[in-house]
Amino acid sequence: MKRLLIVLCLFSFTLNGCSAFYGDEKAKELGPLPELSCVAVLPVIVPVASNESLSPMQKKNLQKGALYLDSVLVDELKNTEQFQILTENQLDAILADPWGGRLEQVRAIGQATRCGAVLETDLTKYRQRIGSNMSIETSAAVAFSMELIDVKTGMVFWTTSFDESQKALFDDIFSFNTAERRGFKWLNVEELSREGVKSRLEEFPYFQKEVE
Repeated sequence: MKRLLIVLCLFSFTLNGCSAFYGDEKAKELGPLPELSCVAVLPVIVPVASNESLSPMQKKNLQKGALYLDSVLVDELKNTEQFQILTENQLDAILADPWGGRLEQVRAIGQATRCGAVLETDLTKYRQRIGSNMSIETSAAVAFSMELIDVKTGMVFWTTSFDESQKALFDDIFSFNTAERRGFKWLNVEELSREGVKSRLEEFPYFQKEVE
């Protein structure tokens, strides 16, 4: 695969499980938000090559999780004109020079899509629940970050992250509202991932501007 986009920073319930991190990581606007004709949505990135501490099973789970998050992004954004969702093959075709730096890569994507920014998602944790929705041995866990990158300058002007490992309600009594909303059950990793993506997209500044 030609794509070598590099993410420099890794952002690292219910009767028995709620999040200790849910809602803790808020979106951050890092600079003025430009007017955008559209946003190119990249396939989810899994930085496994640079992480030797991951086991083969963890790497396999992350690759599987990336495919699932890709499908969630398609579901959430496919009916919004401002987003162009790129597949792996489309991205590889755009990035003819696999050794180009990050700025050269985002500029190439901008030129090909005529979008003013790219949305990059980096998945660093994806662990499936072991057990049922009422009783588990191991809880589901998901961690990912998103960056909105200006194609002209390579500057990140919006970022957000999600990091949740479900915990027992009696271990996190302040998350009662979240537990109640989830029906006081253990989520599987797909449910947790979808909830995380939807919650972070709700913070997307251009969605908020449309509401205003």
